[in-house]
Amino acid sequence: MKGKSANRLAKETSPYLLQHADNPVDWFPWGDEAFEKARKEDKPVFLSVGYSTCHWCHVMEWESFEDEEIAAILNEHFVSIKVDREERPDVDEIYMRAVLIFTNGHGGWPMSVFLTPEGKPFFGGTYFPPEQFKRILSEIARLWREERQRVLEVAEGVSQAINAELQLTMPTAQPFDETSAEAVLKAAENVLLRNLDKTHGGFVGAPKFPPHQALEFLLRRYERTKRLPLWEAVELTLRKMAHGGIYDQIDGGFHRYSVDEKWLVPHFEKMLYDNAQMAQVYAWAFHLSGDKFFRRIAGETYAFVLREMTSPDGAFYSALDAESLPPSNRQSPVTSRSKEEGAFYLWRPEEVKAILGEKDGDLFCKVYGISDEPNFVNPHAGYNGCIPNLLKAPVENWAKSLGMSADELWAKLDECRTKLLEARNKRPRPHCDDKVLTSWNALMVRSLALGYRYLGGEGYRQAAEQVAEFLWATMRKPDGTLWHSYRNGVAKVDGMLDDYAYLLVAFLDLHEATNEVKWLERAKELADTMVRLFWDEEGGGFWFTTEQRDLLTRSKPALDGAEPSPNGMAALGLLKLVNSTGEERYGQIAKRTLETFGGFMVRLPYGSATLLSILDEWQTTHKETTRIVERPIERIWVEPEKLMLKAGETEVVKLHIAITKGWHINSNEPQPNLQSTQISIESRLVEIERVEFPPAREVHLGFVGEPLKVYDGTVMVRIWLHAKPDAFGSETLTLQLRYQACNEKRCLMPTERYLRITVNVMP
Repeated sequence: MKGKSANRLAKETSPYLLQHADNPVDWFPWGDEAFEKARKEDKPVFLSVGYSTCHWCHVMEWESFEDEEIAAILNEHFVSIKVDREERPDVDEIYMRAVLIFTNGHGGWPMSVFLTPEGKPFFGGTYFPPEQFKRILSEIARLWREERQRVLEVAEGVSQAINAELQLTMPTAQPFDETSAEAVLKAAENVLLRNLDKTHGGFVGAPKFPPHQALEFLLRRYERTKRLPLWEAVELTLRKMAHGGIYDQIDGGFHRYSVDEKWLVPHFEKMLYDNAQMAQVYAWAFHLSGDKFFRRIAGETYAFVLREMTSPDGAFYSALDAESLPPSNRQSPVTSRSKEEGAFYLWRPEEVKAILGEKDGDLFCKVYGISDEPNFVNPHAGYNGCIPNLLKAPVENWAKSLGMSADELWAKLDECRTKLLEARNKRPRPHCDDKVLTSWNALMVRSLALGYRYLGGEGYRQAAEQVAEFLWATMRKPDGTLWHSYRNGVAKVDGMLDDYAYLLVAFLDLHEATNEVKWLERAKELADTMVRLFWDEEGGGFWFTTEQRDLLTRSKPALDGAEPSPNGMAALGLLKLVNSTGEERYGQIAKRTLETFGGFMVRLPYGSATLLSILDEWQTTHKETTRIVERPIERIWVEPEKLMLKAGETEVVKLHIAITKGWHINSNEPQPNLQSTQISIESRLVEIERVEFPPAREVHLGFVGEPLKVYDGTVMVRIWLHAKPDAFGSETLTLQLRYQACNEKRCLMPTERYLRITVNVMP
């Protein structure tokens, strides 16, 4: 405590909320009490979202939330809510969409959003320096007093845009048969290979995050097709990552991401979900290749998690912070407020040699790139040091130059690493976020089950079963539904789709690894509950949450993030259940889920790697005869999908229509007894200024006497959208396309298709 009375957050269990429990800000946790107070006192809500291992979240707390003047402004004019994004990912997802709208695509944490008492967002951003934050607070308070209607209009428009964006899947679902599925899978392979960083591995650009799901997809496809470039992409990426600073060369385990393209300098926090997914990828790579290096990395990563992130209950903690207090014998160039990023993980040559002695210390420094020229300078405190890495050369190359076998050199280096780890553990340790999340623990259970299958070792099976039993006993309510979060004996927050889907797959992988029937029985019960709570029979796919009063809207998460697609994992679990039980109803839901999000697999293969892996699973294990569906239109899309313009301005939107070979649609010109192609919009902010259709082609059809003007192939229509002079705010515009498709023998009934465009109009 800092000598101040604790606020309401002192009663919470989240480590992140508890970090703010003695701020002078009158924080509320997310819930009805806060919004009821805002309505009663007619105040806007300030929502701050972050997580306990977030550097800039700590900075904003030090600079603003501990500042008495800023706290006084917040307490007088706002109702302030603090949310742990890991505890409430549903809340985080909704309001991050708002921030992306307000900032033109620049999101992050801490997330700072201003809401009406009904929870509708009207302004937001991420980290704000204290002076800027004070100005923003004052201006928001003024606008709420003096320009309330304008604020409410913005909030309504943004809320509508979020609702449409989160519930939108794709304009066109993608029916799959064996042929079309294989075409989509091959196209995705080629996109990933084209974007491969052929020097450093991973995919082009920096920062670089561990591409867990993409690597799994490529491994799965290589296992089935034996297409060598797929393996080469995986092998390059896994070696470069394991040689870089993103991998903890002393203790094992992966950091969150690399700030550079070489995987050298990480953001030092360690997340359970990263290490769960990376360990199973390395284990699978060993299984396919027999390469001992991949076995080493998988084993070291599992060992790190089991040693450093395991609770007394046998479950797994969530994360280790990037920051810690510097060792007492280490001085920074500037006086540090307290903790420094990377302080726990950095080394200088003299520190290594003091522990290992001159000879072994010199060897270790040479191999792991530790020198007097630091490869990391703390951007906040100025402290510098070296991140151990093998990027200069792998151990096998060093062994040759030293006249040793690789095994001999590895043995010597392992001996050195053990001593260095013992010494490093005496340093002040990074903060551990010790809450237990069902979804992340389920990922680790699955990873350990796969590790047992690919590497052997009873310890992996025992750990997987211990955690699985904990989740079943502690995170499952009497009615069979799940809790999401647990800490200090308290389980809370209703489970979301990822909790159910990840645990379903984990139980089934445990069943496959152990042949114990209880895991299959529990998986079946879990699947039935998941379908009952989240399945959307009308629109296809799974909602992320159940119907809840405290949320602005619901979403259907299909794309991968740091964790795999919840809809993809739900489909995987159901496919595995079909194979284990023969109950076709699970397969029908899984296939419809894949088809619902099929457009993502075509357009965004990198973000759809989990869905693609599940499509490959269906293709491999659950092929079926699919009714041929007439599809005269292959695909319809618009660009851009998000439009930002000023009042009175005009911007062009391009509508693309890919027409199936052998079909055409009528032109925009009226023709007797045929529906012409027409475009209209529904919008309160913009109007169509003009539309430019492409030149039409004349054709002669047997069932019509006169030549017809038609479009075929892929056509593009330009639409000039003009923002009304007094327009202001955000909305999701509905663009309506009406057309009639024909082939040489007949015409189908006229069809309407609706596309969504997010529009932001500034004054």
